[in-house]
Amino acid sequence: MVERLDNFRLEGVIGVGSFATVYRAVDERLNSTVVVKVLAENHSLNPEIRERFIAEGRALRRVPGSHVTTIHDIGESDRQQPYLVLEHADRGTVQERVDTLWRQGWRAGREDVLVFARHLAAAVDSVHRVQLVHRDLSPGNLLIASKPPALNDAELTGDEASDLDARVVRSDERLLIADLGMCKDLAMNSGLTVSGGTAGFRPPEQDGPGVVDIRADIWAMSAVLRWLAQDADLPAGLQKVLKRGLATKPTRRQPDAATWLAELEEALAPQPAPDPAQEPISVHPEPVPEDSTGATSAGSLPRAKSSTVWSRLVVAGIVFCAAAVGVLVGLLLERGGEDAPPSSAGGVSISIAGPDQVEVGEPAVFTAETEGADSWVWVLPTGTFITDEPEAVLTPTSPGSAEIVLRTRAPDGSDLEVRHALRVTE
Repeated sequence: MVERLDNFRLEGVIGVGSFATVYRAVDERLNSTVVVKVLAENHSLNPEIRERFIAEGRALRRVPGSHVTTIHDIGESDRQQPYLVLEHADRGTVQERVDTLWRQGWRAGREDVLVFARHLAAAVDSVHRVQLVHRDLSPGNLLIASKPPALNDAELTGDEASDLDARVVRSDERLLIADLGMCKDLAMNSGLTVSGGTAGFRPPEQDGPGVVDIRADIWAMSAVLRWLAQDADLPAGLQKVLKRGLATKPTRRQPDAATWLAELEEALAPQPAPDPAQEPISVHPEPVPEDSTGATSAGSLPRAKSSTVWSRLVVAGIVFCAAAVGVLVGLLLERGGEDAPPSSAGGVSISIAGPDQVEVGEPAVFTAETEGADSWVWVLPTGTFITDEPEAVLTPTSPGSAEIVLRTRAPDGSDLEVRHALRVTE
């Protein structure tokens, strides 16, 4: 084993990968603990691998702030092995911290998830702002380090949550992103990349050669948070945010780390205590009355059949006036004829993205994909109408089947409709 490199005394191996070995070391000139990452000897003569290894050091140097491991130096051994001298993260990895907590019977609470998400978003945002995609975010590549007393970042930060009782990243600590060996520089190429990443935290587009952008990291961030929050009792809204971040198609994910964090903070916000002076609102929407022909009072359009499968309706951010809804429904849904209308006409098209099958108790998220439409109406399995909301979330409580409908009107006055069937299993 190599015992020293230049003025660095290697004290022990703290990590071994496919391409490099990581040592804890002492800088004898400055008398400080550092980390030395040495490219494996069998890869050191490969120009492509060698350049990628050195590029990792350059990438670390580009990222501003205190959210990635600091690089102190780049050198080469007498055996022509390049090495990086990096900041020592004295509190270990997120993987190690959480594994220890789990063995003690701990499960993540709202505060833990919120603080961790803020730190993670800050770190990833700092990478994205210099047009880099990390491509290998995982609990083992997220480090925890003591926070220097003088640290004062003006970026996205977890500092504002330091007073919360968090045990994953504590108030005197900061989260660091490590291992930029797989990062992709979007400023230098189109994003075309080879497969790679850590199993379980690798986005679908990295399973083979393909094109990636920063939304690949959004997927990995969501996978890390899902891992952290497993078996935890957390607000149901968190599941919706993570499901969006874990969408197979990158276009359906949050566009950036700031949006991802904003949605998480909203989902994890404490709910206000109910006002005893206010009458409770039923979570079972009243069905729209039908006339003898089966049409709704809002127009001649038959409403969806009510189903006892759906006992709870949650549509994020919906506060609307019943009278206004009635007017909109009447304008958008009135149509003649018996044939089902098309889903596109006159430059307007609509479709529904969502699962075909879910289990009882699992929130089903449906997204309205509209092009050229100024307004639209959801017709829910409960018989309820919801207007102009981009998403609807339904939570089934018993097995069966149901259908959700989306409708709008084309500029020429023709009605457009699309239906999405869903099967619920135990």
